[in-house]
Amino acid sequence: MFNGDFIDRGSFGIEVIMTMLSWKVCYPKYFFMTRGNHEAKNLNKLYGFEGEVKHKYDVKTYELFSSLFCYLPIAHCINKKILIVHGGLFSKDGVKLEDI
Repeated sequence: MFNGDFIDRGSFGIEVIMTMLSWKVCYPKYFFMTRGNHEAKNLNKLYGFEGEVKHKYDVKTYELFSSLFCYLPIAHCINKKILIVHGGLFSKDGVKLEDI
C-alpha cells in the first residue's frame, strides 16, 4: 500500500510514478496506491511536477498524468475495519468506519 504523494519529491517524479504503475500492472492484486494531495493539478504546478513533465515530454503527457491521478482511489478499506486515506483526521473523537 502506497499512500499518496508519489510525485513532487525531486526531479524524478515521472520515473517514480512510472515505476509504481509498472508494479501495479505486474501485481494488480497485491500493489495498491491511494491518491495524495500532491496528485492534484494545483500542487503539480506549485511543486514542479507539471514543469518536469512538460520539460521531459510535453503538455499532452502532463494531461494524461493529470487524468490518471483522478482515477486513483482516495481511500482503501481493509477487511471492513481499517480505513486508509492520505490525510484528513476528524476534528472530533470517536468517528468509526461505519459512520463514514
